[in-house]
Amino acid sequence: MDEFIAQRKASTPSVAPPALEPRVIAARSSKYTIELHEKYQELGIPRPVFVFESDSTEGWRAKTEFLGKQLRVESACGSKQEAKERLSELCVGVVREMEDAGLLSKAPKAKKASLEKEPVVNYIGQLLEFQRSTGSPQPVYTDFQLGQSYSCEVTIDGHARAFGSRTTFFTSKRAARHHAAGCAVKHFQAAGSWPEHATDLGGIKKKKPSVASVLNPSPSLSSKVDVDAATGSSSPTQLVAHLATQLSLSTPEWRFSPSEAAAPGFHTVACYFKGGGPHEGPLGEVRHVYGKKKAKEECARLVLTYLQEVKKTRLESARAVLRRMRGDTEAVVGRAVGRMGVGEGGVEEVEEEMGKVGEEPSGDEDEDEGFQSAREEVN
Repeated sequence: MDEFIAQRKASTPSVAPPALEPRVIAARSSKYTIELHEKYQELGIPRPVFVFESDSTEGWRAKTEFLGKQLRVESACGSKQEAKERLSELCVGVVREMEDAGLLSKAPKAKKASLEKEPVVNYIGQLLEFQRSTGSPQPVYTDFQLGQSYSCEVTIDGHARAFGSRTTFFTSKRAARHHAAGCAVKHFQAAGSWPEHATDLGGIKKKKPSVASVLNPSPSLSSKVDVDAATGSSSPTQLVAHLATQLSLSTPEWRFSPSEAAAPGFHTVACYFKGGGPHEGPLGEVRHVYGKKKAKEECARLVLTYLQEVKKTRLESARAVLRRMRGDTEAVVGRAVGRMGVGEGGVEEVEEEMGKVGEEPSGDEDEDEGFQSAREEVN
């Protein structure tokens, strides 16, 4: 038996086992990904958004919408990076076709001026201060991007068109906003509405009302509080606090009464001004209003109406004083509005006070009384 096995081995040729060959799993490359990035930077086209789909058995796929075309990697990829690379290759092919057809060209270069590094005039700050000085809302800046370049438009309340340009590009958002604000500032300067005392760094302050505006207020100024309350730009609570400051009253205090056990959530509230004299409170009391915030707003509306009447009465009294006296009329108006109780009794009270002001105290009687007392002490 052993001899048979030995003969069989001798007759059988020896064959080497086949060498193992590695199997391709995925080709990791970023050639087309980098080229696509350079293309949309150079041409100023939007960057495509890749959507990836994964399957545990097959692998990764990707799709996107680029320059009006639907692109998709149909064959499964071994990794997400590979799917991204293949989809980038499809996008690069679309860009090359459009370049050959003359449909794509290089984006305009952004302006590189010394203004972008250090603006000489702070147009953004100037425009903000100007809007605040006129009691207008803040300007709204809308930024645009094309590749790595930026442009900006600024919208101002009360103006139909925006200031700036979408096609004037800069290398930073700050420089683009500065250009848009500069366009708005130059518009106001050309229209003659820009204050003369403004400097390059700002310094625009709110103008004080003149005597003519106090004596003959325009409808827009006299009803400013009403307009704000109607449009909702300020809450009634904020308007009450602002008007109380004008009338030299303290900060309003909102006192809530405890809710009844039978009616939880319903509140009773009134407003008080500490040290307010006849206006100390309670003012604008509302009862059994559902919701603490709602109750406070309802009370604030009533208090706002009350304070507006107080201000109106004081202004009417101040006008009566101005018609009867000469001198610094602005000081009289300011003191009348901010002085507690003055002028609230009507024009008759003001005329009576004016009579007291016009009387000059005589010192003869005081001197005679003093001399008589001295004589009695000597005797």
